[in-house]
Order: sequence, then structure tokens, then C-alpha cells
Amino acid sequence: MFKLNKWVWIVSCFFLLSGCAAQQLKNNSAHDAMQITEVQNAEYWYQLGQSYQKEENYSEAVNAYEKALALDSENAKIYNAMGVVYSILNEHELATQLINEAIRFKPMSSLLHNNLGFAYLRWGHASEAAGAFHRALKLDPENSHARHNLATAYKKMGCTDNEPCGQWQEPTQP
Repeated sequence: MFKLNKWVWIVSCFFLLSGCAAQQLKNNSAHDAMQITEVQNAEYWYQLGQSYQKEENYSEAVNAYEKALALDSENAKIYNAMGVVYSILNEHELATQLINEAIRFKPMSSLLHNNLGFAYLRWGHASEAAGAFHRALKLDPENSHARHNLATAYKKMGCTDNEPCGQWQEPTQP
């Protein structure tokens, strides 16, 4: 009888432990699925923000981007999009902070450096804008938007064609 009770106890423990392990795997799968869902939902809110932005409904765009960031707080394109909206709304300091945050996640993005320069240009900080455009062109010499924007920044700084302008020199054409 004692051997039978011991055997039942061992089998019971085995089933109990395997049930816990199965539950843990189930919980991990649920957590992974929840993370995937959050990223998908962040993309949904980002796309909704893009739609509002195209319609020039900037307050709704910001609301959608904030919801996207709440779900995916390391997404450079969401920070960038919010920064662009705040630049349009003349909230320049916030715009540059958000775009700089995007750059923190994607430092090699010519587009982000160009957008930062454009935000600085709208703010009236032509020298900082020129620096950002210069970095954008170093990352992608073919970035025609950054090249055009850099020329605009130089003009705002009082530079003339074919002359050095402060510390920023226009990169040579490829």
C-alpha cells in the first residue's frame, strides 16, 4: 500500500508540474501574441494619424500618434510624424525634440536629419538647420530635398553662391 501511495504521489506531482509548464508556455505565447498585436495596433494608429495629417486635421493626427507611441514607444517613424505635425503647428521646440528622438532610434536616416533641419528652418534657426541638412547629405548625397533645403538655409544665413558659409560647406555634387 505504501508503494502505491508513493507512486500516486509521484505521478500526481509529475502531472501538476507538467500542467504548470504548459500553462507557462501558454502564458508566454499569449504575451508574444499581445506584443505582436500592440505593434499592429501601433501601425493602425500611425496610419490613422497619417490620414488625419493629410487632411490637415492636426489635432486628431497628434491624438492618433500619441496612441501609437503608447503601444510602440521605440518607433522612429511615429516620433518623426509627430515632430513634423508640431513643426507645422509652430511648436518648434517640441518638434525638434520629437524628431531628435526619432534620430536616436535611426541615426543613419537621411530623411530624419532632413526633417530635423526643416523644423529648425521653420523655427528660424538657420545655422542648426544647415547642420542637420549637412548630416542628411553626408548620409545620402542624392537627397535632393536636403540639398535644396541646405541652399535655403544658407540664403537665410546671408551666404552668397560659391562662398563658404559659416562652418557649413555644401557637400560637393556626386
